[in-house]
Amino acid sequence: MYSAGDFIFIPAGPFLMGTVPGTRRSKSDEEEPQRQIMLDNFYIGRYPVTGAQYQSFASKTGRSTPRYQNDIRFNSSLMPIVGITWYDAVAFCDWLSTENNQKFRLPTEAEWEKSARGVDGSQYIWGDQWKLNRANFAESSFKQLVQVGFYEKNVSPYGCQDMVGNCYQWCSDWFHAQTYKYSPNVNPKGAKEGRRKVIRGGSWNTKGKFSGRCANRAAHPPDQAPNWIGFRLATDELY
Repeated sequence: MYSAGDFIFIPAGPFLMGTVPGTRRSKSDEEEPQRQIMLDNFYIGRYPVTGAQYQSFASKTGRSTPRYQNDIRFNSSLMPIVGITWYDAVAFCDWLSTENNQKFRLPTEAEWEKSARGVDGSQYIWGDQWKLNRANFAESSFKQLVQVGFYEKNVSPYGCQDMVGNCYQWCSDWFHAQTYKYSPNVNPKGAKEGRRKVIRGGSWNTKGKFSGRCANRAAHPPDQAPNWIGFRLATDELY
């Protein structure tokens, strides 16, 4: 189901995470302060997990099928899987780990941002200027999901595709608005507990100029399964 080519290597080192105070449209300070974060090496999925990949898991394990199974706008083998809870995403990671003698997981919020942003603190994955029609957001004409890789220029500095738009992506962290003010600067993993899990990247039903920024933070209850949240894999090493 997966090979080494399905993953992007993100080298250890620093990157700029967050937003400089006073530069957001929102009055919230949940993205502040901007900090230099150090992360260890890791690998992240080149694409979000697709409907076909998730269906294989559901069929073999008896896991319930995605919520939007019968809606062609959100259920295609080549679209990112949506309609799954955070717990479903974790269960997929655990199952795939067993199947492949590997340790797959969800990326941390910091890992996701570095994978999308690179090291220089750019506003968007392609630079500092918003560009329409680089990804599937509410400004697009589709008003639904598109298949992974549809937007050829939706590629991060490391080569990760579809990091923004189409669907938000579950991260491993619990969300807390003040996380950046107290979390460590080395391999941060977010709050220890909470009510919502971090989601990143924006989706087909959000305005891309704001939600498509690399630093944009959002969150959602982990037991809910909307048609605008999917996920991608991460791992510390590939065997």
